[in-house]
Amino acid sequence: MLRGLIKGAGLATVGRLPGGVAAYRALTRGALGTGVGHIVKQARVWPGYVRLWRDACGLDLDDAPVWLHEPGPAPLPALAAYLVTGRAAIITGAEAVRSRYLARSVDAVLAADLPGATAARRDVVDGLRWDDDATAAIARLGGAVHAGVAAATIPLADARVALAHSGGALEHLSPATLARFLGEVARVVLPGGVASHVIDHRDHLWHADKSLPFMAHLALPDAAYRALLGGALTFHNRLSSTEVVAAFVAAGLEPIAVRRLLLPEHRWVETDADALAGEPGLARARLAPRFRGWSEADLRTAATHVLCRRPATR
Repeated sequence: MLRGLIKGAGLATVGRLPGGVAAYRALTRGALGTGVGHIVKQARVWPGYVRLWRDACGLDLDDAPVWLHEPGPAPLPALAAYLVTGRAAIITGAEAVRSRYLARSVDAVLAADLPGATAARRDVVDGLRWDDDATAAIARLGGAVHAGVAAATIPLADARVALAHSGGALEHLSPATLARFLGEVARVVLPGGVASHVIDHRDHLWHADKSLPFMAHLALPDAAYRALLGGALTFHNRLSSTEVVAAFVAAGLEPIAVRRLLLPEHRWVETDADALAGEPGLARARLAPRFRGWSEADLRTAATHVLCRRPATR
C-alpha cells in the first residue's frame, strides 16, 4: 500500500506543476521507454476486439475507416487497424505516437493472431520496422495522427468512420467532457457504424500497488478526491458501469453489448447476474456516501467494454 501512496503523491504533485505532465511523459514514455507496457497489452487484447467487432457487432472490417482515441504513445493500434482493414486508423489523443516504439510495435502486432491479417498486409507492416518516423509511416498506410486533441472537439468530418474505439481513455474525462466526447462519437460514426470503448473503473494507483483494493478511490468524498488526486496525471471520473452506459445512450448510441471485467479471474461477462461472481472492488461500508447506492454488479466491475451502434436514422 505504501508504494501506491508514494506514487500517488508524486503524480498528484507533478500533474499540478506548469509543464509537469509533458515533463513526466518525456521522462517515462520517452527516456525510460515505459510505453512498452502499452504495446504488450494492446497486442494481447486486439485479437479479441476484432472478433467482437466482426462477430458480435456484424461489422465488415475490410476497408473500413477506423478512428482510435488512444491514451498511449505506441503506434501498434494503427498498425493493427491496417492489418485488419487494409488501411491504418485515424488516431486522436493528448499524446503523439513515439517513433521509438515503432519496431517493437511491428514485432508485437505481427505476432498477434489478428483476423483478416493477409500475407500482403503483414509484409507491408514488416517493412516499417526500420522507419524513423512513426507518424509518417501511419500516413503512408492511409492513416493520420492528431495529437493534442481535446476530447470534446474531434477534428473529423461527420459520418466519417465505420468504427470508433478507445481503450483506457474515457475514465480520465470529467462527466461533462465525456458527454461531449460521446456526442462527437455519435457525430463522426457512420449510420450503422460501431462505437467500442473500454472504461477502466479501477483506481489508477492499484495498477502500481495490487495491495490496494481496486476501487480504493471510491473511499474518498469528492472534495477530498479533488484535493488529493484531482491532477491531470491522477484524475479518474469515478463513474459506475451503469452511469457510463447511460452516457452512451444519452448521446444517441444504441447498446449492442455491455461487457464487465471481473477480478481476480480477469473474466468478461455480459449480465449483471454474472457480474455478482466477481470480487468487490471495495467493501460497501468503506465507500464514500455518494457511491453507496451503486449496485452489487457495479461494485464488482473492474472495467466496462461498451459496444454501441449509431442508429441508421436519427
